Amino acid sequence: MLKITQNHGIRPYICYTYTIRRKDIMKKILKLAMCLLTVVGLSACGGASTEKQEAVVKSFFDYLKAGDIEKLSTVCTEDNGDVDDLVSMMASFEELQDVATYGQTFVDEANKFIDSAFQNYVTSYEINSVEEDGDNYLVIVDAKMKDYNNIDLNSETNDIIENYQTEHFSELQEIYLSQGEQAMMEKIFGDMATEIFGAMTKEMEEAKDIDTQLRFTLVPNEDNWLISKIEQKSE
Repeated sequence: MLKITQNHGIRPYICYTYTIRRKDIMKKILKLAMCLLTVVGLSACGGASTEKQEAVVKSFFDYLKAGDIEKLSTVCTEDNGDVDDLVSMMASFEELQDVATYGQTFVDEANKFIDSAFQNYVTSYEINSVEEDGDNYLVIVDAKMKDYNNIDLNSETNDIIENYQTEHFSELQEIYLSQGEQAMMEKIFGDMATEIFGAMTKEMEEAKDIDTQLRFTLVPNEDNWLISKIEQKSE
C-alpha cells in the first residue's frame, strides 16, 4: 500500500483529483451555457392562424426551463444543431449520476445545480413579431438571459478545496489507509458537494443579465410545426 505523508501523497492527490473532476464539470457547465445562449425558450402570440406555432414554442420554453432535453428535442427538427448540442451536453452529465463513484450527496447536489442553471437562465422574454415566411413561420424574440459565459466559477471553489484539504488532512489520511481510495473520495465529494455546488449556483444566479434578439424558424411537419433553426439576429 502507498504510504501517504503530509508532504507526499494525499494532499496533492486530493487537490489533483478533485480539481480535475471540477474542471471537467466546469467545462461541461460553460459549454452548456454556450448552448443555452442560442437555444432560448419563447412563447408566441397572435391570432388563430398562429395557434399551433404558439403551442410548439410554448412547449419549447417549458421543456427548456425544466431541463427536459428529451422532450425539447420533440418540438425541433432532427437536424436542429442547437438542440443536438444540448442533447450531447446533457448526456455528458450522466457520469455525475454515478452514486458508486461520487456518493448520493454529490449526485443530489449536482442535480440541483443543473436544474438551477436551466430554471434561472431566461430572466424574461417578449415576442417581437410572428410572421409568415413562405411555407414557414418566423418568430422574433427579445430575450433577457443570464450571462453564464462571463462568470468566474473557479476562484471561490479553489479556496473551498484548499481549506478542506487543510482542515481534514488527518481524517482523510486515516480513511485512505483503513478503507481505501474509493471511501476517501466518497468522503471528499460528499463533504464538499453542498458548498462547491452552492457557490457555483450563487455565481450563476448573480450573473449579469444580457439582452439579445433571436429568430426562430418553424417549419410544417404533417399537422404540426417544428423549430428548425435558431439564429441570433444581426443588428
